Amino acid sequence: MATTPMHTALRMKRREALQIGAGLFGLTLPGFLEAAASTAPSSARPKRDVSCIFLFLAGGASQYETFDPKPQAPAEIRGPWNPIPTSVPGTFICEKLPLLARRMHQVSILRSWQGKNGGHDIGSQHVTSGFLPPRGGQYFPNFGCLISALRGSRVEGIPPHFGLPVDARYTNPPGYLGAAYDAFKIKGDPRNPDLRESKLNLSAVRFEDRRSMLAQIENLRRFGEAAGSPYEAHDKFAHEAISLLTSGVMEQAMNLREEPPEIRAKYGDNIYGQRVLLARRLVEAGARFVTVNQAVQGGLFGDGLTDGTWDNHHLLFDSMMSHANPPANIPNGYKWHRYDGPGNLPQLDMSLSALLDDLDERGLLETTLVVVMGEFGRTPRINSMAGRDHYPNAGCLLMAGGGVARGAVIGATDRNGALPATRPWGPEDVAASIYHALGIDPHRTHFPRLARPTPITDGAVIDGLFA
Repeated sequence: MATTPMHTALRMKRREALQIGAGLFGLTLPGFLEAAASTAPSSARPKRDVSCIFLFLAGGASQYETFDPKPQAPAEIRGPWNPIPTSVPGTFICEKLPLLARRMHQVSILRSWQGKNGGHDIGSQHVTSGFLPPRGGQYFPNFGCLISALRGSRVEGIPPHFGLPVDARYTNPPGYLGAAYDAFKIKGDPRNPDLRESKLNLSAVRFEDRRSMLAQIENLRRFGEAAGSPYEAHDKFAHEAISLLTSGVMEQAMNLREEPPEIRAKYGDNIYGQRVLLARRLVEAGARFVTVNQAVQGGLFGDGLTDGTWDNHHLLFDSMMSHANPPANIPNGYKWHRYDGPGNLPQLDMSLSALLDDLDERGLLETTLVVVMGEFGRTPRINSMAGRDHYPNAGCLLMAGGGVARGAVIGATDRNGALPATRPWGPEDVAASIYHALGIDPHRTHFPRLARPTPITDGAVIDGLFA
């Protein structure tokens, strides 16, 4: 048969066909990436298979009342609490974090973090994706969604990306990847045994998205066959749904009753501590990225049951410690929501300390990156309502495991904590550092919905963060 220009055009290389397919169908196929990695130079391949537990302090935690106290500042800036020494000589953190103070030799603190937006939505989208979102909504996906697309599942029956209870509030996590790469969300109280028997199947929308994607991949396979390519598509999405429902791995990972009572107690016998424990179990079972919205619900906000916030414009020093008893000076128009468990600070102190110990004792700390941060810091000056307001100009975060240096303090803010006094590091740089820790070149490109290379991040790996 004579060769026509159309036949010639169809005889493109397998790699080119897959790139076009990935661009048209909305994602970079994990199978394609694995195939590409197998033929790439060894220097370009991932060196380690690291997971991540991202504790998102939704609402914006105060740097003054966590990891960057300012004892020399005026009283209206430093607040009523004092710094305490830690296991790293010369490093001090807030006195309300005594358990973490004894574990500072296991972590790194970044004190010269700086964001760009003081809104919950844009600030959260920036922090969880590494890209300042364009006007009109979030385009770039959150870390876990992109890692899910780049790497796929590690273990059959365990989705690569989880959100507890969601994968970062105020965000559209999958961005341009579409719903097929959203996180598997586990809502409700993880202590409830009924959760293990709840729907472990995909939602109707998610399942239809994946069936549609499967049909698209089948079309790509036929295109490859027409071009004489040996490529055969695998029914990844249908296979994942079936394995999720039949393997039993998810049910086992979610069964917190398998944990010794003393371990559960170390994390905190409450919704929030048990979510952190569940994150550890999911990573141990094979998850790649778990986002925990780690904030207690109660006080002036919510019903004390599910989602919480660090957004303390009012009564910060009461709200951070306990929601059990209403303070005398509740502002007009607000209702106090009682919650008998610990407030944000003691709960974070307990659960994060337990997580660090647990990962270390199980030999998982070097292969699990732990990130603790919110969408911005809080204002230097305490306001008239005994709270602090949104403040993207300065903040701090904590990282541990995954090759992160131990006992390091990176950067500093000025005397009042108003601005970084050393080189500022932004959300783009945090993103580059997370991808670097997970063995992904942060400056590589891939093909999302548009058939053009798209960067993973445009930040730099933070100096001194890794050992």
